[in-house]
Amino acid sequence: MVSLGNNYPLWKVPMTSPLEDHELLPLSWLYSQSHLQLRSIVASPTRTGFSAVHPIELEDPAEFLAPDAVVVTVGIPLRDYSSDRFDEAVHTYVARIAASGATGIGFGTGLFFRHVPTALVDAVREHQMALFEIPRPVPFMSILSAVQEERARRARLAQEQLIAVQQQLTAAAVSGGMEALLATTANRIDAALAVTDNDGRPHAGHSHAGIDAVWVARLQRTSSAAEDPDTGTWRITQLMEKQGERHHLLTAVGYHPFTPHQRSVLRHCSGLADLILQRPSYLRSAHREINGLAMSLLLGIQNPGSGSGVPQTFAHAVDAHGQIRPVVIQADRPGDLASALDRTDRRAESRGRQSYALSIGPDTTLLFVRGTRTVEEIVDDIGSARRSLRIAVGEPIDWDRISLERVRRLETSARALPQGEAAGPFVAGANWLSDRSVRTALDRRAAETVDRLAAEDENLVATLSTWLRTGSKALTSETLGIHRHTVRARLERIGEICEVDLEDPVTRAELLLVMVTRTRAGE
Repeated sequence: MVSLGNNYPLWKVPMTSPLEDHELLPLSWLYSQSHLQLRSIVASPTRTGFSAVHPIELEDPAEFLAPDAVVVTVGIPLRDYSSDRFDEAVHTYVARIAASGATGIGFGTGLFFRHVPTALVDAVREHQMALFEIPRPVPFMSILSAVQEERARRARLAQEQLIAVQQQLTAAAVSGGMEALLATTANRIDAALAVTDNDGRPHAGHSHAGIDAVWVARLQRTSSAAEDPDTGTWRITQLMEKQGERHHLLTAVGYHPFTPHQRSVLRHCSGLADLILQRPSYLRSAHREINGLAMSLLLGIQNPGSGSGVPQTFAHAVDAHGQIRPVVIQADRPGDLASALDRTDRRAESRGRQSYALSIGPDTTLLFVRGTRTVEEIVDDIGSARRSLRIAVGEPIDWDRISLERVRRLETSARALPQGEAAGPFVAGANWLSDRSVRTALDRRAAETVDRLAAEDENLVATLSTWLRTGSKALTSETLGIHRHTVRARLERIGEICEVDLEDPVTRAELLLVMVTRTRAGE
């Protein structure tokens, strides 16, 4: 039985699943992973990215290889050839791998071959592939693990970016209607946009980079995508919701093919455009009601026939006794918070109700729910997104007794919770932290520690906060999407700036109290 370091059997090493063409990982990234100790020997003039890492020891592995793969081997297919046939065998072996469209070869030395064979270097260079050396102490499994972790990290960042773009598009649609929506989308995907109906009549459009999408869109009747070699442009048309016998289409035209990310942005734009087209009267009515409420609050005028404008506005939030429950949700990452709010919006809509959410900080949101909702029901509405959140639920209270002080106490309780935990009004605790004398002392200590970190680098504040709450460098690395070595280096820097010993449990407890009472909303 042959093993690849750490006595790991060859046939038990899993293969990474291949990536899409647009998701190739750069070889330069792989070489930059210092813990892998890889040494680049031949650089390909054309193949600089790879889709997967395949540990394989067959003489002809071609049929098992995905395009743009990197083959890693210790040279078993070549070890039994005599010296007079060795060069020929190597060239045949490399030619088979090259024919599969592979990016390159990683050759493990120290087991069957002390050095990378010269014939292998020549053959790889002839086929314009890449070649790198894998030292004996480095298990092949560690390379696969590094690739899988990086792919997961990039997927997570792409999802967070998509959520951020969707929020921008939604804000543009709400504040500026169709014109603002198309303009924002055009800038995000670098393409011109047009909305037409099924008869080719233009409804709206936004030119971009000298392209007028309306002229192209007038000819479209169904969802489709195509390239126009004459103009050097790509087009994609998205069919929108039908309205009886009538429907609209969203067409994008740009000087580039559209990536899956851009297609997702277009789908979100299409949905928002549908809302604007199908329910303009509803939106105007909602805007009128909100504007009327703002005017009544400004002038101190009660809404005739209801006693006050506020109860009517909160009609979907209060229960039969006029009570609501305040809920504070805190997250370390904006994307997690956005996912939770999207889930609660959809659950409220499924019950025929509206959701009430107010941002009270970059990482914190206040929700109002009916007073009869239990803590379990509230958490269930948030669903699986709760794993990355801290949730503090207040007691049912008359709507007119809600105060900012009560909300801040809930926020303090939320920040004191471990990630993934939720607590009701009689469990959350930590209200003593809101005592004026305690807060004065904590604020003074914050000025000596956390505020100094913020002035130096906000990343240090995020690292300290996450580490104190999780108590683990590994979980901090996973939560923030950074390497463990980076976490360790940042903690050392934090100790130097704050002039504290982070190994001291009393110091860590003190800093945790400081962190949970920093609302980042002006304090």
